This record gives sequence, C-alpha cells and structure tokens, in this order.
Amino acid sequence: MMWEVGIIEFFLYLTLAMGLISPILGIRNDKSDWPVVIGIVGIGTFFVVSLLSLYASFQNILIFYNGLVIQDSFTSLILLGSSIASIIYIIAVGKDGLKWSSRPALYSLIPLVLFGLFFLSGATDALMILASWLLVSVASYVFVSLPDGKESKEASIRYIMVGMIGTLILAFWVASFAVSPRPDSSSFLLTSLTPTTKSGFSIVGLTVLLLIAALGFKVGLFPFHWWLPSVYGRGDGRGISFVAGIIKLGFIAIITRSIVIMASSINGISPIASYAALLIAFLSVASMVYGNIAALTSRDFQVILSYSSMAQVGYIFAAIAAAAYFSGNSEISLLRLALFAVALQSIAYGIAKTPLFAFVGKTKRELSDLHGLLSSNPAAAISASILLFSLLGIPPLLGFWGKLYLFLSASGYSIWLVLLALINSGISAVYYIIASREILSKGENKITVGKGYTAALIISALALIIIGLYAPFLLKSIVNIYY
Repeated sequence: MMWEVGIIEFFLYLTLAMGLISPILGIRNDKSDWPVVIGIVGIGTFFVVSLLSLYASFQNILIFYNGLVIQDSFTSLILLGSSIASIIYIIAVGKDGLKWSSRPALYSLIPLVLFGLFFLSGATDALMILASWLLVSVASYVFVSLPDGKESKEASIRYIMVGMIGTLILAFWVASFAVSPRPDSSSFLLTSLTPTTKSGFSIVGLTVLLLIAALGFKVGLFPFHWWLPSVYGRGDGRGISFVAGIIKLGFIAIITRSIVIMASSINGISPIASYAALLIAFLSVASMVYGNIAALTSRDFQVILSYSSMAQVGYIFAAIAAAAYFSGNSEISLLRLALFAVALQSIAYGIAKTPLFAFVGKTKRELSDLHGLLSSNPAAAISASILLFSLLGIPPLLGFWGKLYLFLSASGYSIWLVLLALINSGISAVYYIIASREILSKGENKITVGKGYTAALIISALALIIIGLYAPFLLKSIVNIYY
C-alpha cells in the first residue's frame, strides 16, 4: 500500500501547490484567466486524490504520517463528495470571481481548503485536528467575504466571531487530552481516551461535550445555530455556497470519526456510548424541529436554504447517534451502515446545496422573484426543483437513499428517533414543495441565471439521479473503517 499512499500524497501536494501559485505569482490582471485555470487544475488534482483514496481504501485503511492521518472508506466517500461539489461550484461561479475586488483569491482558496479537508477528515490526533481546523476555518471566513457587497462583509464578521468561539472551545477540548488518565507521547491521539476508571469516564464525557459544542457551531447544530440566519441567510450565496455545501462536509466527517472512536469499546460495552448517543439524538431532533419550523415561516429562498441546512444536519446526526451507540456496543455491521448513511447523505447534501446557494447569490432571494422561472429558463427551473426534491428525499434521487439509510441505521438504536425524523421530513415537504411550485410556475420572469449557474444546476441534478440509481449497490463500499 506504500506506493498508493505515495501517489495520493503526490497529488495532494500538487493540490496545495495550485493553491499557492496565484498568491506567489501575484496574478492581479483582470484580463488574465490563469487564476481560473489554476483553480480548475487544483480541484482536478484533488478529485484524483479522492478517487485514489476511495479505490485503495476498499482493500486497506490508508495510513499517512505515522498514523496521524488515516483515510478509510467512510472519509474517502466524503472527500469524493467534496471534490464533486467543488467541480460543480467552479462551473457555477466560473469567471465571476475575477470581477470581485478580491479577484484571484477565490481560485487559490479552493485548492487550499480541499487540501485542509483531507487532513481534517482523516485526523486521528487532537493537535492535527486543531491545525487543520484553523486552516479550513480561516479560509471559510475569507470565502464568505469574497463577493463584493456590504452584506458579505457583515456576514463574514459575524462568522469570524462564531469561529472564534468554536476555536476556543476546541482548544479546551485539545487541552483535556493533556489531563487524560494516561498522559504520554501519544496522549493526543483520539484512541488514548479510553475510559478505564471513574475519573477517566468523566474526562471522556467532558471531551465529548466540548467536541460537540465546538463542531456544533461549525455545522449549525442546535443550540449552536444562532449565527446561521445572519451568515448563511444574509451573505452572498456565491460565498456561502462553498462554505455550506463543501467545507461543512469535512466537519461532519471529523465529528463522526471522533465520536465513534471516543465512544468505542475495548472489552464489551463502553460506558460513554449510551450517554453520547442520547445527547446527540436529542440535539439531532432539536435541530430538525427548529430548522424545519423556521424554514416554514420564511419566503426568502436563501433563508429557507439556510434553515433547511440545519434540518439536514439534524438528520445526519441521527445516524451519528446510532454510530456512537453501535461503536460502544461492538456492533460492527450496524456501525458500517450508520457511517455509510452519514457519508451518502452528506454527499447528497453537498451536491444539492452548493449550486442552490450559488444560484440564489446570482439571482434574487425572494420566492416571489423566482415565480415563472420555468418560462424564462426551463433547464434551470427543472434542475433546481430536482435538487429540492432530493433534499426532501424523493426516490430515486440520491437524497432518498441517504435518508433511507439514515432511518434504517437509526432504527437499530431508537425507533422513536426514526419516527421523529420521519415526521420532520414530512414537515419539510411543505416548504420544499412551495419553493418548487414557485420555480416551476409559468409566468413573466426577467431573472438572468447565467450559463455557468444553469450548467451547475443541470449537472448536479444529473449527478443526484445517476448516483441515486447506483446508491443501493454502494453499501459494500464501507468495508474498511478506522475503529
């Protein structure tokens, strides 16, 4: 496997190089297309990284940097989803970034973020998580502010404030490793927090709480969601698109892995697993309920997308709760099902949300402004509706299979959690149908979507259909997991 690791590292560092070329060369010419080309090459090299990682992980878990970073089937699937969503994003935005005052920064940051997501999603060490967290977080703050306009700058400032709180909590989480029952040279490894004493149990419980709080801010989990409407809902959708649809996948990957490892058992049943699963399940339901009800009360399409993102995170966390429980009770087959559900739904979420946020950023926010889009741009209207139906969970779209496996895995932990998730999914149908009805209605509409944004919507819709048709056969992909 060493040669496969070497090839992956080569393309990974090529991705990093693409992210550094524009700043080093100082490309600022408005007429130069080189930043766009560099960004496309950077995304392409990371796509190769994700494909190679997924292919190699079918055989064995990939180990990088003496075990500080690993890639298994679960994280490789999420990385592949991130790379596909990034391709969709660059198709949508195209050369628009060259018109912004920040100009080449957009095309440099995309490869840098993808490079950071590789380390963030695969980290097994608390210090590595903190380092990659800082890289990805700082880039996300800049991303929100890239489009010109007062709202983008204000949203970025709010997001920075939230990020500072999340980073501070994460720092406390890292510090808790230093007082673990077995402080040694490997005390910052996630596997070092296996509770063997009452004090050890308390420390692991504290680390789980701190991690959920820190990452809860990043993914918009209740009750850490208060920033979401003023950032996702008010910033320029073209900046929010990358943060909400791509960067979030890396945070979902690391919180899932960390919870699974910290709740895992060595001899029988983990004392922390049931408590962690119960807490995560409660936050999952709260996120679903709040996100769906808040989305129902708005007719601002971007705000609806923002709150529905919160509800989608709630569904994903239902499977994470199940994964924590299965991990602590050594039920490996059910754990693999839960991880597959998280990965599949994360991919469906990223592919749908990325072009939808970018579309809103390019056009207008109110649903009334989108009325009659079918008449002026049938391809964009139909494709956008397909993305909404995937988020709702209509078969045979990928979002249907993601939710199906989420509910199946959660049913092995708590049937009540599944029932509440199903009820919330039914509630979400109201605002998804209202939005699609406005978009698919005929009438006068003078909105210009743009060729790139239309193409991104079409490609995303096709991807959700094609992958959705193949999704039932993908379960065997989760063969090797780091556990």
